Amino acid sequence: MTEPNLPTLNRQKTTTPTLRQQEPDYARLVAVAASSSCGASPTIHILRLPEVMKRVGICRASIYQHMAAGVFPKTISLGARSVGWLEHEIDAWLAAKIQARTKDARLLTPH
Repeated sequence: MTEPNLPTLNRQKTTTPTLRQQEPDYARLVAVAASSSCGASPTIHILRLPEVMKRVGICRASIYQHMAAGVFPKTISLGARSVGWLEHEIDAWLAAKIQARTKDARLLTPH
């Protein structure tokens, strides 16, 4: 008696990726982000809290209050207990503040 022709399942051995394999390639992500920005410099600058405070002229508590209210750029995690801000987001926030001041000044001046 012959056995019927049954399809054989080609089961390949699957391996679970190691933690190292699951981590994204940060160098590639930074290069892609830098190349996709329109006319911006090819590097991404991270500002730490003292530099942000110096640039925007407000204290630490106010920065975190503005972040909680959603009116200040969010931090990015740099490590377990380390955060920073993207320089271009801080610059954009400052530019918006300057533009709002200019707009308010035009509304208040008599025509």
